[in-house]
Amino acid sequence: MGWRRRFHHTQYGIRKDGKQLMIGDSPVFKDTDDNFRIKETAFTGTEGLLELLNSKKVNTEVIGKADLRMYKNY
Repeated sequence: MGWRRRFHHTQYGIRKDGKQLMIGDSPVFKDTDDNFRIKETAFTGTEGLLELLNSKKVNTEVIGKADLRMYKNY
């Protein structure tokens, strides 16, 4: 179970507020390649990062170290 439990979240994932994607109190802007921007920071929409941001129970097999670093920095 270990680190899976640490990434189980329901409060901080991407959600839809009307027509706008939001994370916390910040709007999320997404392009057609699944890359996105939160506040002034641009993120590459890797499978692992999207898994961390969108899933209540993450599939740890698709998450890499770079995904974890980006996730921790947002």
